[in-house]
Amino acid sequence: MTNVTQKFAVLGLLTGLSAGLAQAEEVDISVGAHAFMDYENAAIDGEELVNGVNLRVFRVDLNGSKDNLTFKSNVDFAGDSVSIKDLFFEFSGDTNLRVGNFKVMNGLEQSSSLYSTTFTEASSVAKINGIGRSLGVGAFRSKGAFNFSAGLFGPDANDTGDQDVLSASGRVTYSVQPSGKDSVLHLGISTRYRKTGAEDAPFSFSQKPFAASTPKTIKTPAISDSDIFLGLEGAYVLGGLSFQSEYGYTTIDCRDQLCTDDPIMQAYYLDASYMWGGHRKYKAGLFKRDVVDGPGGAYALSIRYDVADLNDANIQGGRQDTVVLGGTWYRDNNLRIMLNYSHSELEDSPIYGNETADAVVIRAQFEIG
Repeated sequence: MTNVTQKFAVLGLLTGLSAGLAQAEEVDISVGAHAFMDYENAAIDGEELVNGVNLRVFRVDLNGSKDNLTFKSNVDFAGDSVSIKDLFFEFSGDTNLRVGNFKVMNGLEQSSSLYSTTFTEASSVAKINGIGRSLGVGAFRSKGAFNFSAGLFGPDANDTGDQDVLSASGRVTYSVQPSGKDSVLHLGISTRYRKTGAEDAPFSFSQKPFAASTPKTIKTPAISDSDIFLGLEGAYVLGGLSFQSEYGYTTIDCRDQLCTDDPIMQAYYLDASYMWGGHRKYKAGLFKRDVVDGPGGAYALSIRYDVADLNDANIQGGRQDTVVLGGTWYRDNNLRIMLNYSHSELEDSPIYGNETADAVVIRAQFEIG
């Protein structure tokens, strides 16, 4: 089956399934679509490596619910093949139970909605540690100002190789409104243990400049059969003003023949933004899609400082320090245009040495549902 045929087959299946479910009694059905169209221009050491348009995301949602049972699917048709994102059932109660393919419980930015991100690219905290979605079972519970979540996972649903990955994640968040209903103070901590059982597929760690089509600029060899991630997170929102930060600390169980000592990989970011005519939406330890308050649209300016450090013990994966400047225009809750400029300073990169990288990304983001 060709990639085009595969995409139409999956789209037809989703359409037929939604039509069938819509006729079922007492089943609430919702359908949505999301598209990111990116223009990227990036250079390393002054040499232009990327200059073009990229359909970054084209996702179709199909969600259904009946009584205390919810089904959610999110499938991405961008790229060369169909990619499953969310695909799970959730049973709601005092403790919600989720089974399927979904986000592991690590990090504020990564756990929050992709459609709410302040910048076009995720932070190094998530990127170097491969934090994303996996097949598993998870539990979620809220109690007062606290939110608790934990899960056991295998590989991502899209992995077709023989890599045998097992992981366990947990996250605890605390939030209050210190200055009234227009404010949020968020604090959180999360951890993950992961292990691969495949002898020929150990973990490596890497990062790119802040444009998706660029090559990797810092990278370790494949060195680890297991690691432990610890993440700290914080955010403060007051009206249109927002501050956010995360720190990731990963202890690696390195293969003896590769390391003299077990190395530690670190990453962190700090950012600030201000939004006119709208506000960020926060609920239960996560940021949801930004809300446009008025008919005239909304505007936002943002800045981020991001660090990924892959140098430790005798491992020299490189260090990357990046400043990202962003501007966003929201026409309404269904369309926003984002402009990001990033400048990265490389140190001890095994690929590019001590060079610099610059990138411009312009994104048109469309959403229905």
